[in-house]
Amino acid sequence: MMKEFDTVGLAAMQLECVVGIHPHERTAPQPLHIELEMHFDRKPNEFGKTLADSVDYSVVAGEVAFALQAAKFRLLETAAEALCHLLLSPAPPDRPARRPQAVSIRIQKPLALNGHAEPWIAITRYAHEVSYEKEVNHFGEVDILHENEDCGIYLLRIPSGAKIPAHFHTLMEEGELVVSDGLLLQNQPAKSGVAHQWPKGFVHEYKNPTDIERSILCVNAPKFVPSDERLIEGDDLQKLVLQNPSPFSKRFYGLETE
Repeated sequence: MMKEFDTVGLAAMQLECVVGIHPHERTAPQPLHIELEMHFDRKPNEFGKTLADSVDYSVVAGEVAFALQAAKFRLLETAAEALCHLLLSPAPPDRPARRPQAVSIRIQKPLALNGHAEPWIAITRYAHEVSYEKEVNHFGEVDILHENEDCGIYLLRIPSGAKIPAHFHTLMEEGELVVSDGLLLQNQPAKSGVAHQWPKGFVHEYKNPTDIERSILCVNAPKFVPSDERLIEGDDLQKLVLQNPSPFSKRFYGLETE
């Protein structure tokens, strides 16, 4: 632990995801063991007075699991770098949280060498070492949290009264995690902590009827391809019947409150 920081960590995190470069690793999930630490400037007698001034463990664990499972990284090195960028990014306004000054992460791949050894990688990244680009588009803004050859990780920011219009993809795989309650998905309430992994060709639409900006954590694999954002327009929009998204949903955080 870094003595100049207050540190919050998650230990013994285990999950299964597609990760690796070999053909058999691209078709079946395998276990990963993850340890992470989030380092904050020291605040004696003040640290963690409210959750917004500390860390929601459930959210952090859920976002890490979602990113790893949606991105299907080829290398542990890429996965670790992407997760550091994700965890170091400023919190969205609809889910306030204190921004860490540094993140340390260790990822172990226990079955990669058939029991002969267990490869792992450990890195530390500081907030001043990373930067984030922002794009303005047809529905609002997008924070580009990380892009690499495997995937892109983005925060979609939907203003009050705006929407992400009905669209689909044919090239990219896409996972989307709802950050806070209030959005409508397919005209039905979308619960925070629930993600959808959209099949290619599946039409989906979000609306924000609330009075504040709402956010979605999005993973595209490969990274976002602008020409693959295929909007439904004209006569097709008039005929559109939005399909039920439930078969493609998975909760990543919030179970402890239900």
